[in-house]
Amino acid sequence: MIIDRLVEEAGLGDPDRASLRRWRSEGLKGGSQAMQELTAKINADIDRVLKTKEKSAVVKPDWR
Repeated sequence: MIIDRLVEEAGLGDPDRASLRRWRSEGLKGGSQAMQELTAKINADIDRVLKTKEKSAVVKPDWR
């Protein structure tokens, strides 16, 4: 996982690494509030990008 790699490469001490791993295991469970907020934000960002692309396709002429 990304967190594991960052923890190893950052050169953190044992207490800091333990804190990050504890945070990951406790806070990022599938039904947790943090994951629900993250899911909502990602979905909103994806929706915004798709709508922007949809508008761009209508405005740009086809140069092929």
